[in-house]
Amino acid sequence: MFRSFFNALIVARQATAARRVVDFMSDSQLKDMGYDRSTFVEGITIKLIVELDAQSNAAQNSVPVNANLVGAL
Repeated sequence: MFRSFFNALIVARQATAARRVVDFMSDSQLKDMGYDRSTFVEGITIKLIVELDAQSNAAQNSVPVNANLVGAL
């Protein structure tokens, strides 16, 4: 629960930063990156959400191993 709340804060802060960044970018710079002014914030936010989900899934799939018990079974 804490992780999802923390991720929501990260996404909100990132969206705010992206809105500020797009004000200082020209249309040609945005076009070179594959965005326009209407899709930049959404595109960057979706990339961040995918990265956070992948990181969360990787953390949930790892299992700690106690070195003292390896080979005990």
